[in-house]
Amino acid sequence: MKILRHILIGIMCLCAVRPVMAVTTTSIADCDNAVYRKYHPEKCKKSKFSFAGTTTLAIGGTTALAAGAAALFGMSGGGGGGGASAAPAIPTLSIYNQVGGDVDSTHLAAVMNTTSYGQNYNQYNDIRLAYSLARGYTGRGTTIAVLDSGTDTWHGATVAKIASGPIAPDAVVESYKIANSADEFLSYKQIGDIIASATNANVYNASWSNDIGANEIHTRAEFERMTDKNFVNQMVAAADRDAIFVWAAGNDGKNQSSALSAAPIVVKELQGHFINVVAWDSDTGRLADYSNACGDTMGYCITAPGTNINAGQLLPATGTSFAAPIVSAAVAVIREAFPYMSAAQITDLLFTTARDLGAPGVDPIYGHGMLDLERATRPVGAPLVPLADNMLTPLRTARVSGTIGKQIRDAGIKFAFFDSYGRAFDANLNDNIKVKNRARGFERLRADENKSAHFGNIELGFKQSDFLLADGFLKTDGKNLITFIAANNSVSVGNTEIFNRNEFGMTAPRAAADSMITEFSNIYTASVTVGARHGDWTFSVAAPDIIVSGDMQLRMPTGRAANGDIIMRDYNISLTSRPAIEYSVGYKFITATFVDNPYGTDEFYVLAKSKIRF
Repeated sequence: MKILRHILIGIMCLCAVRPVMAVTTTSIADCDNAVYRKYHPEKCKKSKFSFAGTTTLAIGGTTALAAGAAALFGMSGGGGGGGASAAPAIPTLSIYNQVGGDVDSTHLAAVMNTTSYGQNYNQYNDIRLAYSLARGYTGRGTTIAVLDSGTDTWHGATVAKIASGPIAPDAVVESYKIANSADEFLSYKQIGDIIASATNANVYNASWSNDIGANEIHTRAEFERMTDKNFVNQMVAAADRDAIFVWAAGNDGKNQSSALSAAPIVVKELQGHFINVVAWDSDTGRLADYSNACGDTMGYCITAPGTNINAGQLLPATGTSFAAPIVSAAVAVIREAFPYMSAAQITDLLFTTARDLGAPGVDPIYGHGMLDLERATRPVGAPLVPLADNMLTPLRTARVSGTIGKQIRDAGIKFAFFDSYGRAFDANLNDNIKVKNRARGFERLRADENKSAHFGNIELGFKQSDFLLADGFLKTDGKNLITFIAANNSVSVGNTEIFNRNEFGMTAPRAAADSMITEFSNIYTASVTVGARHGDWTFSVAAPDIIVSGDMQLRMPTGRAANGDIIMRDYNISLTSRPAIEYSVGYKFITATFVDNPYGTDEFYVLAKSKIRF
């Protein structure tokens, strides 16, 4: 049996359009008037084109009530399946104190001031689209298969335009007609064959539904009887290719989504490969009155704007049909940004980062909440740094000795850190290190712990120093033991002793196992001290632990390849540096020292050092 052409057109107008007309086509506010009905479907839901439950339609070779069969364009006007109309609570949008810190405000404003963004300004702000665009994500590398009425119809063209619009302008959108040239729906078996033919599709957008509620489908066998086994098998095959189905929940105003949206409940292979979409009304700030609620699909259901969407057509579009391609485009954004993510990871990410609406947590009205492209394109969870041998260490600010801090900063290194989904994000090393003073006073206090032997004015020995100490992801392994040889010289001029000390040392520092420092070369140091003693007073100037020669090797993660492999890059950092200068004044056993640090914070310390003998 056939649906007459005028019936299909009537469905399209009823289900797809809530027009806002610049020119009034009729002044008669009467649902018996065909023109008024066409442009005011929200007020005339019981028009003769509304699937009252008496018209029949051939689907899959069997006769079914039109209200219970596949109704294209995300709408069915018949009753049944959903129970009472949903009465959504007034939602509360979560507030996030730190968002988009990596996005320049000028760039963000430029994105929001474009004509294409302004066409749906409120709707795009609801999903915080400006952030993903400012971060440079445009959906490149994803193919969206739009299963609809084709681009030669208003509905099919509008869905395709939204999928290829400003959210993911570089995604490839391919339209597949699931209605024949006479505007009759193909059978589910034939639609299954179309799904199978779109082997290059990463996302399948389905803006059509039926009026049976998701809560009325309990087994896979029931779902296959409602549709067709080939249809189900081809969906599973697409999931095996790691594709994602994005499905419109339906526009019956019920508290249950369409039974077609229940597929993952009874076809387990589709879990992680399916997103059900309900429509948000950006004007009222709540679930659109026409939209079905998530109902039993809430575990994989998300909310997106679906009212008065401007797709460059004559009239703005309203319906879950048009919320679905917004989510399909969002999937393309995530696939471009993180091409190594699996379908299950992508769907979970979109659910996790959705802004909570209505009752706290996942709820049967809004599901996981509002699609949020700001949160979805920034890190989630505690940041981790990948090291060699597949090790991960928390990303905490590394404190680095001022002796080597400048050399690391001068390298201007960028690296990648991972979030809880294993996604790589760029960071500047300089923003994640802090120069740490060496606590030179404590070094001087423990100078008596140095082990040395004197041969005339020559001194051989060992000492410890903090001059290469670092922690965090640049951790070094303990103190640095320096082997040194020194020459101590002095000459008396009257009652004043002039002295100097020249020291040359060598150390072989090690990095900790959980450090991005892989190794050090031998580090050669020099220290020079010049001073004078007069009675109980001592004056000196010193340049201790000058690094004469030495290198440090860093292995830094820089990102992930499309196949998920971590990309590492090696850096060689020369540690040769300008020394700090110490100016000291001592009286008896008390010494006051000012340290002029060229790369760290200047230091001042007073040291009282004496021995008690018994």
